[in-house]
Amino acid sequence: MNTSIYYDGDCPFCSDYVGFTRLRDAAGQVDLVDLRTDAAARDRFLARGADPDQGMIVETGGQVYHGADAMHVLSLMSSGQGLRNAAAAALFRHKTLARAVYPMLRMGRNAVVTAMGAAPLTARDAAREAQYLIFARFLGLFATLHVFYYLFRGAPGDVQPTAPVLFALGLGLIVVPGARALFIGLIAALALDGWLHAPTHSNHTMLLNFFVVTVIAAGGWHAWRGSPWDRFFADIRPVGRCLLLIMYTFGIFHKINTGFLNPEVSCAVVLWREMPAPLVWIDTAPMHYLAIYGTFAVEAVIMAMLILPRFRHWGICAGIGFHGLLALSGYAMYPVFSTLAIVLHTLFISPASAQAVTQSARWQGLDRALRSLPGAGLLLTGLAGIAFFAMQRDYTQVALIWMALVAWPLILLATKGAADPESDRTGAQFAAPLMVLNVIPVLFFLNAISPYLGLKNAQSMNMFANLRLEGGVSNHLVLPGAPGPFAYLSDVVEVTGIDGQPLIVRGYEDVRMGLVFSDFMALARRLDPATEVSFLRNGTAMGPMSAAEVLATQTGPQVPGWASRFVHFHPVILDRPRPC
Repeated sequence: MNTSIYYDGDCPFCSDYVGFTRLRDAAGQVDLVDLRTDAAARDRFLARGADPDQGMIVETGGQVYHGADAMHVLSLMSSGQGLRNAAAAALFRHKTLARAVYPMLRMGRNAVVTAMGAAPLTARDAAREAQYLIFARFLGLFATLHVFYYLFRGAPGDVQPTAPVLFALGLGLIVVPGARALFIGLIAALALDGWLHAPTHSNHTMLLNFFVVTVIAAGGWHAWRGSPWDRFFADIRPVGRCLLLIMYTFGIFHKINTGFLNPEVSCAVVLWREMPAPLVWIDTAPMHYLAIYGTFAVEAVIMAMLILPRFRHWGICAGIGFHGLLALSGYAMYPVFSTLAIVLHTLFISPASAQAVTQSARWQGLDRALRSLPGAGLLLTGLAGIAFFAMQRDYTQVALIWMALVAWPLILLATKGAADPESDRTGAQFAAPLMVLNVIPVLFFLNAISPYLGLKNAQSMNMFANLRLEGGVSNHLVLPGAPGPFAYLSDVVEVTGIDGQPLIVRGYEDVRMGLVFSDFMALARRLDPATEVSFLRNGTAMGPMSAAEVLATQTGPQVPGWASRFVHFHPVILDRPRPC
């Protein structure tokens, strides 16, 4: 009886295993076939449904065994001589145990092969690979900017040990977007970074965290199953699309309030006044109303075009253009959020469009340029310029350099990305094939509506909306009632003095500011017990009393300690109308 063992010659585990396996004489002649060099064998097994990337293949007695079954058959043929051979034979001799253990071994094998940069044995879908390459390059750029966002905001505690790792991995992914190991490492680093920064008020970090959870959940499942990369990417795309659409939904809905519609305080006007010349010169009342109502119209049109495949390319272009314009405002460091928005917009690119982009001479020229010394130097110079102006808090200059960096790939998306939008009609559009992942957009939606539930006013995609829902007051025109059923936002404390000195919170120096009661009690716990505090609680004067007395006598809704990383609050701006 002849036995043939088909394995991945680039996998050190597979090569080592077939090297130490000793089969009984009854196995007859044993042929070891490296599937890296035998394309005909690969194709033959794929036609029979045996994916070589999901496990070793054994052919004996006219039967084909794959994965755990192959290891089981080999264990039955094993002579058991030698410690390693005996241990492997004992482990895989029982079919049920072999099938239980094998996924973990396969995960290890795939992780090592990926880290080594080896290509999969089965051919990649060129169109799906093109979609991934565009997505990964922009994700790499986002990671570098994400580091700058926290590095130069001015709060020392914002800098985490993950910063240099994120920067290095992000830079690597810009240059080599097809490097799977860089992508996996970056997602792991972003997950740790998100945990270390929690709780955070940043809109972009909240959106990022939900997407990172999606990638980790899908990646873990498909790594366990040994699925090809295409299937993993096909699962995260619909979820990322939904997250972006939910972001647009609440970018509109939160702004339906008296503050945003009031040109005297509207964030739309404030952001416009921070635009560079000559845009800032158009500072007229008609322009103010255009900025306010134009925001609603543009975001609604973008959403509609992204949903409809026929208009999707134009929705991608309009969405990227809108966020590019937003990035120009010097009010905040918007290029970080805008880059994340671009990352999610790339998930709407059709397979045919993506392939047209990446097969173009200009994209391939960009690849070559980034891998050359002059190209890498230009990239690093641009990022250094962004870092320099971010330190100066000159965010308009940051945006101008950012635009220079992203201009070339964005032009390619606009000019080459209109190829055959109908090719994206097949498959899941807004629902992941791995059904459990579809819970994540639902949770993101619930997070976004949390202010209207009275649950929290931070980490809920506030989107600079002038929204006021604290202290039993709502300025929303659709939901004018006090938020509920949770009472966290209803109980507001205005601290009038701490040992006779006013409480000043960074970023809120020029407005009347209060704290949700839960935050006020957290403040009291940080003070020396003897420190005297005077405050107004829901308009009623209290104190002065010591911090110890505050903790002993004041009762009200407080967030449990275990939930403090996820449910927390912005300081409450008490001025009316609520300024941006």
